[in-house]
Amino acid sequence: MHFLKATQLFSGKEFLPQDSVLVLDDAGFIIDIVSEKEVENSKVEFLDGILTPGFINTHCHLELSHLKDKIARGTGIVDFGLEVIKQRNQTPLGLQVELMQDADQFMFENGIVAVGDISNTADSIEVKKRSKLYYHTFVELIALNPERANLVFESGKAIVEEYDKNNLSVSIAPHAPYTASVELIKLISDDCYSKKKPSSIHNQESDAENEFFHSKTGNYLRLYETLNIPIDYFKASGKSSLQTILQGFNVNVNTLLVHNTFSKKEDVEIAEKYHRNLFWCLCANANLYIENTLPDVALLQAHNCNLTLGTDSLASNATLSIAEEINVLKQHQFHISLEVLLKAATYNGAHFLGLESQLGLIEKGKKPGINLLRQTEKGLSVKRLF
Repeated sequence: MHFLKATQLFSGKEFLPQDSVLVLDDAGFIIDIVSEKEVENSKVEFLDGILTPGFINTHCHLELSHLKDKIARGTGIVDFGLEVIKQRNQTPLGLQVELMQDADQFMFENGIVAVGDISNTADSIEVKKRSKLYYHTFVELIALNPERANLVFESGKAIVEEYDKNNLSVSIAPHAPYTASVELIKLISDDCYSKKKPSSIHNQESDAENEFFHSKTGNYLRLYETLNIPIDYFKASGKSSLQTILQGFNVNVNTLLVHNTFSKKEDVEIAEKYHRNLFWCLCANANLYIENTLPDVALLQAHNCNLTLGTDSLASNATLSIAEEINVLKQHQFHISLEVLLKAATYNGAHFLGLESQLGLIEKGKKPGINLLRQTEKGLSVKRLF
């Protein structure tokens, strides 16, 4: 039995009373939360820092772990994407798997207990089977041409079957508005509804994305030209990318909008009014790495959006650390309270993945993982306790 008393105890939703003592068994199950005066002082382990539930990384690309330090910073999303396409298959698969294992172990050691992971293949299955983390894999599909929606959807189902065979949690997800037609998004979202699974989509990661949908101009034309992909069929909607694709989402599906770097007030208002189960994922280090800017977190907070945190991939981030995501947001967005960020890192992420009965909350009977956060000169550091 362990009796832990820290400077602060964060439940996953809020800071608990100052005299709270966390009671755990040796396996990390929460036996109780009691007042300090109810426990003999000699039994209590006093810790300097904040106790929190284990972190949830809602957006990662484990498959891209071999691209660390391979792509220059600040290129913008189009050139970044072209480099990923060019380089992702240049590393032998055996080495890719080895580097995925390293990334997985790093996340475990840095207090992450569950991951929403984007995959385009079945290459990460063996790593996930052996992992100490819970993974939900989003099999990512790409088809802007609506005539290819059914074909691509069926190909995605074949990859899903590989994960199912290995008893790994999985669902399909569209890549982004500029690479997934509304028809494909609807097929995917309805499939997730039928299977009671979440979905995810990269959203408004660059200003060029909104420009493409407003007027079919801008840098994304260069992307399709470079890849020799005709887009004659595509018609500008005169609206932002998010407003254009919203109709494709099943409103009963937990849907993660990832990045939101260029989401505006009208986008947030319309999206929140239309869809009751939206989650807005912040990947601050990746945003700075690719576009050198951050989303308007104050706007998202003002609309009471469900915020989560993600690391993106090692192609666009120096580290897969949720603590570092919190640090960079605190450094650049001083109006964000630590309580809001910790809730995004714990309960909200678990809620999005449908894991709130197991993870994300310090509550009697749960085994959410326990982290200790300490303040250092460089920001918060994390130590996994259970």
